[in-house]
Amino acid sequence: MLATVETIADYIELLAPVELALPGDPVGLQVGDRRAPVERVLVALELDEWVLEEALRLQANLVVTHHPLLYRPLQAVDETRPAGALIASTIRNKINVYSAHTNLDAAPRGLNHLLAELVGLSAAGRRVIEVTGSDRLYKLVIFVPESHADTVREALAQAGAGWIGAYSHCSFQARGTGTFMPREGTNPFIGSRGRLEKVEELRLETILPASRRKAVLEALLAAHPYEEVAYDLYELAREGEPIGLGLIGFLDPPLSLEEVLQRCREQLGLSTLRYWAPAGQARFRRVAVCSGSGGALVETAAALGAELFISGDFRYHDFKKAAAVRMGLIDAGHYGTERPVVSFLGDYLRERLLQDGYTTGVVLAGPAQPDWSYFEG
Repeated sequence: MLATVETIADYIELLAPVELALPGDPVGLQVGDRRAPVERVLVALELDEWVLEEALRLQANLVVTHHPLLYRPLQAVDETRPAGALIASTIRNKINVYSAHTNLDAAPRGLNHLLAELVGLSAAGRRVIEVTGSDRLYKLVIFVPESHADTVREALAQAGAGWIGAYSHCSFQARGTGTFMPREGTNPFIGSRGRLEKVEELRLETILPASRRKAVLEALLAAHPYEEVAYDLYELAREGEPIGLGLIGFLDPPLSLEEVLQRCREQLGLSTLRYWAPAGQARFRRVAVCSGSGGALVETAAALGAELFISGDFRYHDFKKAAAVRMGLIDAGHYGTERPVVSFLGDYLRERLLQDGYTTGVVLAGPAQPDWSYFEG
């Protein structure tokens, strides 16, 4: 059984909901048909002529990228120009294109957290460098027979509900009596058609972020024994976890500059790094990271107490700003700080497709495209 483009889009949006994207960022399906069955998914950092050739060679009719193919409004699709030729060829060959960009950067399990893990920042104590919003919170109230309360609670927790800080499975329950009368055409789990039933049930309450709403409700309906599930969903005034660009956290244990550089080389697969660090600092503990281009966050990271900032695309003036406040910079390149998302997304999609019984394959874009970070000297 093949998954459709929409099925794979749903998987990605469970990980990186589109509402987390920065305003104006064109995420989601960019080219194609949501109803189309997918033989093979090719995951790449971006769609260019090399990746398109690879998709055709591997017979992959869906390309999932981090960088959007269509970022600015098109004035024309002129096939005499490279961008127009690429878009036209994509459409002509019926290649579907889906992009997860700043929503994947900001997601709670997204690219910046992946980069933080690769660099070695402890999970505890991480915070967003530049907050762009917060995940809205909902209170979910479910009425469930006591025999299935633990099953439903576990399903909700696995889908992302019931998390408060570092505590999972947070809920409250109270006993009560539910009433219902099954009518013609029903197939009740408890009771008989045409007869009023009174059932001892639990009122189960929990909390969930808006970004997990779809996943949680799907898990609820799959785990609940009733044919028609009674539940309430309330939006809360309390704000959820902050979301945004970059992360700052702690290395435990602290590392020397050379140790951090070596970790970047090994974990990001890089041979060349640009860096500056203040003389005399033996160890770095409070470290900031940002996937892609982090130059705009240099002053904010320094204000938050970062001793070292790892990102890409730092300019001359970014190094000058960092030097003025004695904060070290490591430029691992735009490509270097984002490349890990390809294997991360590939593994995630393989796991979800296999779990749901789909035969759609997942492959990763090869190294044919140039890595411009290697030419920075």
